[in-house]
Amino acid sequence: MGLFDDLLNIAGKMFFDSIIDSGVVDVDSKLEKYEQKVDAYEKKVDNYEKNATNVDKEKVKKARSEIAHARNLTSGGHRSTDEEYESNTSECNMSPYDFQCKKNIPLNEAISCADNHQGVYVIYLNGCVMKCGRAAYAQGVRWRFVQYYNLKYDKRAQQGDHWAVSENNRDDIVVSWQCCPVSKCKELEYKLFKKYGKGPWASRAPAKCDSDSWKLLI
Repeated sequence: MGLFDDLLNIAGKMFFDSIIDSGVVDVDSKLEKYEQKVDAYEKKVDNYEKNATNVDKEKVKKARSEIAHARNLTSGGHRSTDEEYESNTSECNMSPYDFQCKKNIPLNEAISCADNHQGVYVIYLNGCVMKCGRAAYAQGVRWRFVQYYNLKYDKRAQQGDHWAVSENNRDDIVVSWQCCPVSKCKELEYKLFKKYGKGPWASRAPAKCDSDSWKLLI
C-alpha cells in the first residue's frame, strides 16, 4: 500500500470511534498508539516532501489536512464557533425530547452511556455544582466525559489540581447532560449559567445569549 493510500487508516472516524467504545482501561493506551501512528505517518510525509524527485503537492496538502484532522479527533474534534452555531440549522425541526437527556449519572458510567452528540452538561462533586459547559465539537458529550475521566481535558486537569477532575475525585463525580442541535449549545450553556452559576472549576462565564428557542431539561 502506497504512502497516500494510508490516509483512511490514519484519520478514519470508524477507527477513532472504536477507541472510545473500547472501555476506560484501554482508552489511554489506544490513544497513545493512535497518536504514535499519526506521528510516524507525518514523518513519512515529511521525508517524501523532502526527498521525492517529483513531489505531488496536492497529495501532500491532502495528507497534511488529514493529519490535522486525526490530531483534532484526539482533542475531541472540531468545536464550532458562535457564527457556525447560528448558521447550522440541522436538527432544529426536532424537539428537545428527541435527544438524549440524563441526570445524576456517575462520571465513570457516563463515559459508556452518553451519546456521541453535541450538547451541554453539569458536573457535580459531593452534591455541589462544580462546572457547567458545552461539548460542541464532532465527538460530543461522551468524548468530553472521556477526556475528564482520563484527565486529558487540560493541563491543570492532567496535573490533578484541586479545582479540577483528578484521579482522587473522578469516581465521586456525578454528571447530568442534555444533547441538542449544535446551534442550541450556546443558548443552553448560558441557561445553565443563569440557573447554577459559573462553578469553581470553570475558568470563564459563557457568552451571553438572550435566545429562548430551546427548553433546558437539566
